[in-house]
Amino acid sequence: MGWNWVLRICVLFCVTPVAAQAETITIRASQHPLNPEDHTQNHFGKLIFVSGVVLKSDSSDFGGFSGLTLSADGRRMLAITDQGNWLRAALLYTDGRLSGITDAEITPLMDEDGRALGNKQGADSESLTLEQPGNLDGPVLVSFERNHRVLRYPLNLGGFSAKPLRISMPPALANAPGNKGIEALEQRADGTIIAFAEDWPDSAGNHTGWLTGKDGAQNISLRRDGLFQPTDMEFLPGGDLLVLERRFTMMGGPGMQIRRIKADSIKPGALLDGEVLISLTAKYGIDNMEGLAARTNAAGGTELFVISDDNFKGFQKTVLLQFLLPEIK
Repeated sequence: MGWNWVLRICVLFCVTPVAAQAETITIRASQHPLNPEDHTQNHFGKLIFVSGVVLKSDSSDFGGFSGLTLSADGRRMLAITDQGNWLRAALLYTDGRLSGITDAEITPLMDEDGRALGNKQGADSESLTLEQPGNLDGPVLVSFERNHRVLRYPLNLGGFSAKPLRISMPPALANAPGNKGIEALEQRADGTIIAFAEDWPDSAGNHTGWLTGKDGAQNISLRRDGLFQPTDMEFLPGGDLLVLERRFTMMGGPGMQIRRIKADSIKPGALLDGEVLISLTAKYGIDNMEGLAARTNAAGGTELFVISDDNFKGFQKTVLLQFLLPEIK
């Protein structure tokens, strides 16, 4: 075969991976009082409401936020969308209260060949967790549904153009319903990964999950609470686990709650359950709340941030809420 033919074939099939192209976007923020009938109310369950904003942008890629994490100082955020994009941005505060977002960039997630993720089947990213809590420049684990998998992005080695590696997960994950795979993913301090499917009941009707670590994968369950489904998780410094859950009904609209799971109950084969820290209904202007982030502030309190997935629908909205959990016990 002559070199001419080799070159022609290479043009057709030897595609060089394209670096991720960042899009700088402007995000507008407007204040969102959680109780529209009483703007002074700040206690909701066990949490203290600090601030809330509704976010808007003219970018067609803005929205669909399904996972969220923050830098240790709370000044930067990293989020993923369910159309396979990263959002990097800086958070603005006024007297410690979230007031806006600036320096925002949207970048496509790469596949294992170093190319931007393609259609919804392969790009439906749902949750992320940092290998090094608070370090947005370190490795990030991202879960996907439809094409069920977990990818590890070594951001510190190649920025957002870095090729990810697939993380070994239980073979049973391949049997998860198409649009109801791993929705909540988190990594414990010892490296163990905990994951829950969005809506894949086990034999007892509870949420299917796994603990994956050095001893392989072990089953674990989350007690089903009515129509609530897990959407994100965060470990607290002491080892307790916060689980964000959402529900939706045609009559009642959206609802959200956060459960706190005690650290000593998180073990293979366990059925996890815990205290509900907060429960909100459509009355409070929430939407499809899917992303949860936590950080320890300078006073030693735990700040929580919750973001909504607007499904890229004009009648929904992107809400980012800031709470305080005063004590960690």
